Amino acid sequence: MEPIVDRERLYGDLNDGILAERRAAFARNLDLNLPLIRRHGGLRAVMPALKGRTALVIGAGPSLDRDLPLLRSCQQRQELVCIAVDMALRPLAGAGIRPRFVVSCETSPVDFFGDVDTAGLHLVAFSCMSAVNLRRWRGGMSFYNWMIHRPEYAALWEKAGSELGFLGTGSLVTTQAAALALGCGVARLVLVGNDLGFTDRFYARGTVAHRSAGRASARLSPVETGEMIRSRRAREYRVRRGDREFYTTRQFLAGKLWLEELFGRSAVPVCDCSDPGCSEKYVAKMNLGDFMDGMDGRPARKGRNI
Repeated sequence: MEPIVDRERLYGDLNDGILAERRAAFARNLDLNLPLIRRHGGLRAVMPALKGRTALVIGAGPSLDRDLPLLRSCQQRQELVCIAVDMALRPLAGAGIRPRFVVSCETSPVDFFGDVDTAGLHLVAFSCMSAVNLRRWRGGMSFYNWMIHRPEYAALWEKAGSELGFLGTGSLVTTQAAALALGCGVARLVLVGNDLGFTDRFYARGTVAHRSAGRASARLSPVETGEMIRSRRAREYRVRRGDREFYTTRQFLAGKLWLEELFGRSAVPVCDCSDPGCSEKYVAKMNLGDFMDGMDGRPARKGRNI
């Protein structure tokens, strides 16, 4: 049973909270980012690489762990373009996977890619993202503004430049990565590791969040115990997928509902290999291996659907 919520209130509360908490940081980061914004420009440079291709939007949920080997084996396929969210970059890099694009909207100095070789990768960056993070990046970059047309943001977009382009946001970097793919005219969209829900673990192994949990672990309090405690404290809503039960936070739930609305309006086929991810009412739910078999004209293997 899908959660019954007041969507507009949920979105509004999250947007108001972000603005109240981060408004000063937005303005400060933007001022520091302007030289790079002027040098590299906006989304226009990204569009040709995505148009007409199959985009894999890769999140940092726990289900990413199982798909790393397959992502590594298919990353060189010319018809695919991998778009990773910032938190997913470390586990991807650790598995030998180099996504074509990385999307980041993090306004705090969380070190998602400081020790990753980003030369040759392309960052799609929110104009007000953390200036510290931005200066750790060694590859190409393009900038965008949020598609939020409220007076509180208008001065920021004017300073950044409306010519950069705008991406819709459901309060998550995942939603912005999906909006990027659909806005650039992809032929198909595949979601990997965009779980938007959890049981006893929030994120994939090797992410900043997982490493932080590891540093706080001890003999009598291992990483797994700490993650279980944190996930149980964060349970705000229940989500069911068949006979399986997951939990989610209000931010994850807002992102899930926002994506489902977006996919419901789009003519682009969307396949969701995440767990639990979006509802099967809006996406085709299947294992990544089955999707790749379908691309190659092979029949799906029994027992692999999620």
